[in-house]
Amino acid sequence: MAGVVVLVIVLPVIALTNYFGSWGRLIGQIVLSIVLILAMVGSGLFGYIFFKAQAKKWGAGLFVAVILCIIITYWLWAGHLPFL
Repeated sequence: MAGVVVLVIVLPVIALTNYFGSWGRLIGQIVLSIVLILAMVGSGLFGYIFFKAQAKKWGAGLFVAVILCIIITYWLWAGHLPFL
């Protein structure tokens, strides 16, 4: 359980604050990107399932979550929001 807390909470905070230098930031970026990719895959899969089940509002909400995860991943690696 403590390992999950470190991987999901502590390393992304290190990535965002740059506390441990460039290596800590890189490791935090990689871990946070993996977590966001898993969230994108899960949300996209369930969004597709909801669209097929005629629950279009839930599907649209999950696809919005996928778009937000893509924007956050881009911001994490590029250092700025897209189109700015």
